[in-house]
Amino acid sequence: MASNPREESRDEVGEYLHSAPGTEILFDDASKHGEIADRLHQLKHRTKGDSRMLLVPQPSINDPNDPLRWPAWKKNVTFFNACWYAFMGAITGPIMAAGMEELSVTFGKSLQTLTYANGACLINQGVWNCVWMPFAVKYGRRPIYIFSNLLMGIACIWLAIASNKTYLVFIVGRAFLGAFQAPIESIVPSTVTDIFFLHNRGELVAIYGLAVLGGNELGPMFSGLIVQDLGMDWAFWIVAIFVFANVISMVFIMPETKYTGLRPNPFPASTASDASAEQKEQVLIEESAPVAPKSFIEEMKFWSSGDPNVNLTHVFLRPFVLLAYPTVVWSCFIYGLALSWNVILGATVAQLFAPPPYGFNARSQGLFFLSPFVGSLFGVFFSGHVSDWIANFFTKRNKGIREPEMRLPTCLLAAFFTFFGALWFALAYEHQMHWAMPVVGAGILSVGSQMGTTLGMNYALDCHKELSVEVMITIAALKSCIAWIWTWVINDFITASGVLSVFMTVATINVVIYLFCIPFYLKGKDIRIWLHRKNFLQAAGLM
Repeated sequence: MASNPREESRDEVGEYLHSAPGTEILFDDASKHGEIADRLHQLKHRTKGDSRMLLVPQPSINDPNDPLRWPAWKKNVTFFNACWYAFMGAITGPIMAAGMEELSVTFGKSLQTLTYANGACLINQGVWNCVWMPFAVKYGRRPIYIFSNLLMGIACIWLAIASNKTYLVFIVGRAFLGAFQAPIESIVPSTVTDIFFLHNRGELVAIYGLAVLGGNELGPMFSGLIVQDLGMDWAFWIVAIFVFANVISMVFIMPETKYTGLRPNPFPASTASDASAEQKEQVLIEESAPVAPKSFIEEMKFWSSGDPNVNLTHVFLRPFVLLAYPTVVWSCFIYGLALSWNVILGATVAQLFAPPPYGFNARSQGLFFLSPFVGSLFGVFFSGHVSDWIANFFTKRNKGIREPEMRLPTCLLAAFFTFFGALWFALAYEHQMHWAMPVVGAGILSVGSQMGTTLGMNYALDCHKELSVEVMITIAALKSCIAWIWTWVINDFITASGVLSVFMTVATINVVIYLFCIPFYLKGKDIRIWLHRKNFLQAAGLM
């Protein structure tokens, strides 16, 4: 590993940066970069805020179709559509929470058996992520957004009808819903890396995380209000309406974000095998004629002919190889265990709060989730703005070089909120305190949950940005497996052991996983260098 970038030539800096995936020069400071300062000054910088901040990655020089060069309004409209998609997909998961008692009477099934319907949705999310997303790499993000969203709306219509039929028809519909909504947890982070620079991503991934957790939390609240007055079927009908509205919006104002053109590589590696290719690429970018912008019709094509450099079989297999990457596996557990709290709360709110002394009806059970949503808003602030501030602080101290581990100190804050919130909720419930006490505890717990989802995604994406889709497939699939396990046991576990024992067990597992941020903070770069040298994907013939 190189010792100090200021003592290195341009090619040596390239070797330094490429030796550890995720290491980037983010701040341009001539006093700290020595011989490469002139090169840094020639690169594109941020135009608002700190003008020393480099744009990472560097956008194309002459192609207005590069999503990194899109105007702010176009990026924001695209991101809004993506978050709307994720929000509606997230709503459909826990929408049953406030209607569990009604469905129990309709189908003649226990609450634990009804929770299996949530499990069918979750496990299919994980499995079908591996099916949808290779096509997003090959043919672009746009067709996956549109077709999965359309099918998700159709599944909601099925469930609206099935909620007055039989349990078998209903659980099959939930399984199909999981299959159709699967991309919500993989494709949106990839879109963020497609169209935004490194310095934007922390806050934007946090907002996306809020769309997912907010859907998980507001879904039961909205459905509680609807179920109380109109019945469970209307909850699905109304969601279907909003999903189809999102489909129409995507068709007309959400262009493709996958970019296959060339971008400058300011610090190419100096290895003989790729030096000439890098040099040729640089000349091509700097001397080619300007590219004509695409027309509206060209931008709104449903799909392209596909990237000839992408092998679908290879893309399908890469997420499985990523299970050998410690950086990815740890992120999977952080993300999965954080999101599990929404599954646990959604599956148990009727069990815990419908009986005396609380006696919550469907509307009250739905309103319970307003507290976790408020907690998630605080979590967005801590995992977005605060996390970016901490990472930038350490970056400036590190001669402007950003390491993915610089976000990890906020993991300790997430661990605190998770454990303290779970303890508050469990003690308040065990002692049958006023309903506001456990509700506030759920809100505190959700601060940590929101932070965990965002930190898990951000760290993995920062480490392996060139594999953003494959990384998110692995994270989302393993998350679904973790959450699925809870749907099979959580209701009976609470009946047998009590709320305090169950919540403290889950919270302790969370904290233990969070504390692995310490060895990753200290040795994360060594691990990334080791991964670069081993290059498991290339060894498996998948690159």
